[in-house]
Amino acid sequence: MPLTPIAELQTIIQTHIANRPLALDSQTLPLAQAAGRVLAQDIVAPLAIPGSNVSAMDGYALAQATPAHSRLTIVGESAAGSPFTGSLKAGECIRIMTGATVPACCSTVVIQENVIREGDCIVLQQDAPAAANIRYAGEEIQAGQTVLSAGRILRHADVMLLAAQGIGSVAVQRKLRVAILSTGNELAEAGSPIAAHQIYDSNRPMLCSKLRDCPADIVDLGKLPDSLAATVQMLHQAAADSDVVITSGGVSVGDYDYLRQAVAQVGTIHHYKVAMKPGKPFVFGQLGSAWYFGLPGNPVSGFVGFDLFIRAALWQIAGATPIPQPLRFQAALTRSVKKAAGRADIQRAIISQNSDGTWQATPTGKQDSHRILGVSQANAYIILPQESGDLAAGEMVTVQPLHEAFL
Repeated sequence: MPLTPIAELQTIIQTHIANRPLALDSQTLPLAQAAGRVLAQDIVAPLAIPGSNVSAMDGYALAQATPAHSRLTIVGESAAGSPFTGSLKAGECIRIMTGATVPACCSTVVIQENVIREGDCIVLQQDAPAAANIRYAGEEIQAGQTVLSAGRILRHADVMLLAAQGIGSVAVQRKLRVAILSTGNELAEAGSPIAAHQIYDSNRPMLCSKLRDCPADIVDLGKLPDSLAATVQMLHQAAADSDVVITSGGVSVGDYDYLRQAVAQVGTIHHYKVAMKPGKPFVFGQLGSAWYFGLPGNPVSGFVGFDLFIRAALWQIAGATPIPQPLRFQAALTRSVKKAAGRADIQRAIISQNSDGTWQATPTGKQDSHRILGVSQANAYIILPQESGDLAAGEMVTVQPLHEAFL
């Protein structure tokens, strides 16, 4: 069976999910808790912003355009929250602050740096043109305007925007129920004693950690023994209780790798094996109404596979539009890299910015799929394409920062 290129597998996953969208209930959250959630409905602005004509600067509001050297008497003040309610006669003006309402009797604002203050009077040092330094009602947002569309992943700036509209709560899609489990007789739980023939399960805690940045409520199903019957039973349970099932281990071709066989019994396999190192074994399918992702047991393979395929898929299943994409850019290798053509290679690296604004990338030692220290040390991936061979120091490569490693 030929290996599927990374981009092709991403398209396969996206197409299957698009063809069978998940109907999610919505819930209403206080605005301050809504960032990072998927908006369930369009937001239409109830208010214009600004709500009235306001001054863009500290200065003086005048009735009309006025030439330099004119002398005007200050007869009042307009401050934010305390508007001027009087009227102006010829030769008069008011003191005005940034954000304060420009009264109807005024049509321009001169900044305070362009006047000389003499007691209760000002003298203009240059012409005050018409309609200067005023932000007009509705020039940024008009009442009735759609400011946010359903499917948006709400950001902190969106919270600020909605609060400025007086909106105190917002409808968002519920989180996905994501079940995770590990397989392998050799696995022990972190924090418990370990036998000589065992290793600690690092994949399930890693998946739990990564899922906390996703629209997911985690259903931790623990670890399974290497048993086909037990695996089939657990997959039935996971599919019934979850929207998404993610497993670690058991998807390769070993004598005790039962997961792919179990998935085929319980549901449908849409894809197996990707042209990628690390992480060639990768199963995508369905378990009834639940989506299924099967990661390899090697820790680095699971770590990388989640970032390249599962993270975006979870946001798509949760209704996000558009689907968020990783940040990628070019960096220069600080040393040579060995690579065989045939599979894309996702190497772990440390990237840093040079004084001229360019970036450089240094691989974190040997790149075997069991070397977890190098992943911990890395702050980025180097994305080496399938057709690429060995690369020399100084050559440009595509890098993808690990989002948790940067502010």
